[in-house]
Amino acid sequence: MDKGQSEKYQQALQLMAEEKWLDSAVILEDLINESPNDDVNRHLVRALYEAKQYQRAFVYFVEQPLAFTETYSEACLGVQLMLHNQSYMAARQFIVELPTAWQGPLRRDVSEAEMAADQKYRVTIQTLLRSFYHLGDCSLSEQQERLSEAQQLPLNDYLTGAQFLLRDPFTHELIKASIIDTLRQATVNKELTLQWIDKQDYQINPSQLQAIDDLPVVKELRQELNRRLGSKNPTQFQLASQELQLQLMLLYPLIEEKVTSPGEWIDYLIDKISGKKEDKKNPVGPLQDTLTEIIDDLSEKH
Repeated sequence: MDKGQSEKYQQALQLMAEEKWLDSAVILEDLINESPNDDVNRHLVRALYEAKQYQRAFVYFVEQPLAFTETYSEACLGVQLMLHNQSYMAARQFIVELPTAWQGPLRRDVSEAEMAADQKYRVTIQTLLRSFYHLGDCSLSEQQERLSEAQQLPLNDYLTGAQFLLRDPFTHELIKASIIDTLRQATVNKELTLQWIDKQDYQINPSQLQAIDDLPVVKELRQELNRRLGSKNPTQFQLASQELQLQLMLLYPLIEEKVTSPGEWIDYLIDKISGKKEDKKNPVGPLQDTLTEIIDDLSEKH
């Protein structure tokens, strides 16, 4: 900040100390546009929250949620703000990234808010659940929109819809993977049935899953790709990396089960990206070809 901005910042802090929340927020909103930083963002969200401007506060919070993970007080503010905006699933996803000691009390806050919402907003929740439940009837873009809206469902309702959608052959594979990852972040400890790309059913317990980036096989795949192409052919490396990321998203949560040989997987991927004739004896070929069809279909629709 320059001198003038620092003076405005101190003025805003003084107004907050006097509990003149909206006056402070006006100054802080100007500052956040001129000189964005975490401290200004945190104070702006606090000022708007105290002024009961929950929707405006939420807009600034979601731009930098990690700025609210340094102290328990900041984390509480973030969770309470999400609850005021009926973002129950987002609150649970936020909590799982916090220190373990904070998680229990904050999850209780979410559960209590969900129980209250079940009474107060039951008609709205049922309408939202009905839309979520029939997500598979829509185009991918509409499925993505309805999935985003479903973040406002309490966990039990979200789970009700998710259990159906994971078995629905018309739910897009990316949507299924996203639902499972959301349930993982919400630490849902329940056996769920997933109808996967191969039309077979698999039993999945979200609480026992790891995030994609944490899986050892994913790290091996990326290291192998980098070793093979990283410095040798940056253009092909970028294309192959993008393709691999989409493949991993489609394979989730069965990446470890389906990718048993990272070397063979990368062999086939590089051959395809470089325009070489793929080795038909490579056992990963059929699955990669299926993934390619799905990815190409995505490209055509966008």
